[in-house]
Amino acid sequence: MKKGFTLLELLIVVVLIAIILTIVVPSTIKILDSSIERTMEIQEKEVEDSAKVFLEDYCKTPIDKNKTCPLTRTMSNDIIYYNGEISLDTLVNNDYIDKVTIRSKNCVGRIVFTNNEPKAYLKCEDVYTTDGY
Repeated sequence: MKKGFTLLELLIVVVLIAIILTIVVPSTIKILDSSIERTMEIQEKEVEDSAKVFLEDYCKTPIDKNKTCPLTRTMSNDIIYYNGEISLDTLVNNDYIDKVTIRSKNCVGRIVFTNNEPKAYLKCEDVYTTDGY
């Protein structure tokens, strides 16, 4: 009696491994993509929170009289609103947030203020937010 595998047994094992890989690989890629999106959402939230502090410090109650607010100021119903946009570098250069990186890729972006509410749009080399910036 010979010891070893027949060609048919070897082919069956290879086919089974291929079937398992076709099931596992797409789901693994989907999990990785969703984790990148979630990381970017968290980063955007942190940037937006930092932008709110920046708005307070430089526009509403300036802590440094030498720096001017980069946002336009309007008044409606006795409420002052700030609108416009600032770059992510403005927050980084003023020490409101550290340099944003995702998967070792540097991120750039902008923060758009509408009626004092910031919305961050980040781009990290080949990784984009769901907003498509």
